[in-house]
Amino acid sequence: MRHLLPLLLPLTALAQPDPLRVSAPHFVDLGANHILHRGDSSGFAAWHSKLDRLMLEGEGQLNVVHIGGSHIQADMWSMQVRHRLQHVAPGVRAGRGFIFPFTMAKTNNPYWYEVKHSGNWTAVRNVTRTDTSSLGLSGISVTTRDTLTELAVSFRGDQYPGYQFNRVKVLHGIDSSYAVQAWSRDSTVTIDHSLDAAMGITTVHYSRYMDTLRLRFRRTDTTQVRFRLHGIILESDDPGIVYHAIGVNGAATKSYLRCQRFVDHLAQVKPDLVVFSVGINDAHDSEFDPKRFKRNYTDLIARVRQAKPDAAILLTTNTDSYFKRKVANRNAYKVREAMLELSAEQGVAVWDIFTVMGGLGSIAKWESAGLAQKDRIHFNRQGYMLLGDLQVAALMEAYSEHLKRNVRP
Repeated sequence: MRHLLPLLLPLTALAQPDPLRVSAPHFVDLGANHILHRGDSSGFAAWHSKLDRLMLEGEGQLNVVHIGGSHIQADMWSMQVRHRLQHVAPGVRAGRGFIFPFTMAKTNNPYWYEVKHSGNWTAVRNVTRTDTSSLGLSGISVTTRDTLTELAVSFRGDQYPGYQFNRVKVLHGIDSSYAVQAWSRDSTVTIDHSLDAAMGITTVHYSRYMDTLRLRFRRTDTTQVRFRLHGIILESDDPGIVYHAIGVNGAATKSYLRCQRFVDHLAQVKPDLVVFSVGINDAHDSEFDPKRFKRNYTDLIARVRQAKPDAAILLTTNTDSYFKRKVANRNAYKVREAMLELSAEQGVAVWDIFTVMGGLGSIAKWESAGLAQKDRIHFNRQGYMLLGDLQVAALMEAYSEHLKRNVRP
């Protein structure tokens, strides 16, 4: 790294605001806000090495996949992390990454992108015991039997900036002869399509960057009667960090194990870091079993490594929560212990947000401070933004320590 000598500056000098500094209420334990390793940390070492090229040379693109339940489907926590990471160094940003048009499934869509569609669609979610062959990385799919339908996705840029893209991957069923066609209101834009029928992926290339996605799904063979959509990946060629959010309301560890195409779709994203925030719904089960929980996570870790063997993996402990607003959920301790054991046995990292929040019962303090909802499970926008800021601070502190150890004159 001899060529990095001019860049031996404190990490805080790379961008504004300071990613290592978080303004938080007194009950938040900032002293515990670290990435923990109980075993082999080589996965994170590889992640940090990849960050070097981006942060110190302004080149390359890294993919982070954050998987969870309702905390992530709403895309407030993950959007704050995405925004902060994409501005942690000047001149790098990348794209939006994986999205799902939740509006088509008649469930809450992230505010940051607007979905408009035509036709009749039915949804399958990984939280129900149904035909899981219709599920992939997103944990949710929508299906139509209409001969022609349309979908439009555009970004709201009032709080966070919108995103542009010049390449799109549409993940769909492999048993469908429907044609996926992108189009634009600008007649000067050239659009090329390619189909990988074996994988169920239609790739769209645009001659310039776009800010709105417009798709048509058209039946081309009368013997085929349905089209199934698994998700959409919006890509760009810009350097930066792409932060993909994968969340389904109510999802537990077993939910993502039901998704038969999970590995195939995750391989398409090529993750450099996978963040799992799955566990709070497990812990709210009256029959919660820490041993089964740990086995489920062991299987999820194995699936990530099947898709991308060198991906770093980060487990986030449960946020504090209550049973029916009345009793603090002590299963959070069992989740934390299982994750620390997995860190030692599987070489994954842990971010202990349960302790950082303030430990057992702390969600009540977050509620009193106007950061959590009355159900004492979910957060409001400001609370999710604080979670995002805390996560970025922990990640960048770990990277700062890597720079101190490895970047020398």
